[in-house]
Amino acid sequence: MIDLYSLSERVILQFPGFTPHYTQNPIFPDMFTSAVVAAIIAIGLNLGMALLRRKTTNIEKMKSVMKETGEWRKKYTEAIKKRDKQQIDELKKKQSQMQKMSMEMQQQQMRPMMLYMVPSFMLWIFVFPAIFGQTVALSPIAIPYLTCSDENVKIDTPVQTTNSTSTELKQGPCKVPGQVFLWGWFLIVNFAFTGIVAKITNTSIPTF
Repeated sequence: MIDLYSLSERVILQFPGFTPHYTQNPIFPDMFTSAVVAAIIAIGLNLGMALLRRKTTNIEKMKSVMKETGEWRKKYTEAIKKRDKQQIDELKKKQSQMQKMSMEMQQQQMRPMMLYMVPSFMLWIFVFPAIFGQTVALSPIAIPYLTCSDENVKIDTPVQTTNSTSTELKQGPCKVPGQVFLWGWFLIVNFAFTGIVAKITNTSIPTF
């Protein structure tokens, strides 16, 4: 399933004025502290999203709808495999009802996401970059796109270039291989704790 929230966030942040400006002097002096603090914030945001979902969504009704539509889909698939025309015709009578129920369920899922999106954007644009900078943790293994590679370090290492009129110092965020980018660390923590938070808050929704 495509994560529409993450996709829309990445797209919107490309527009002028919405691009985060990362500080060169993070508040936290070392990677361990910044990683722990960023992880706590990520878990807190995850918890906030779960509680908002619980407040704005009828979780039990959603579970019931997903169970009913899942069972209908399973029976319909089996009927097609068996070429049971009578059962197919019978199940088709409920198709529009199942589609309507699925649409209502999707609308309920989108409601807390839309409420959560605006304050989340504000944090990503103005707060997190100013507090943490562009990298916040150090990974023992290389994770493509989420961590600094040897090539990133080579490109970002300060290089002094001098010409007849000026001296320019070029420096990027990657100092050693394995540093985890801010957004990458939040993504890792979210993947690790989403299930736990959903279980604690009783907001987990089964998939079929």
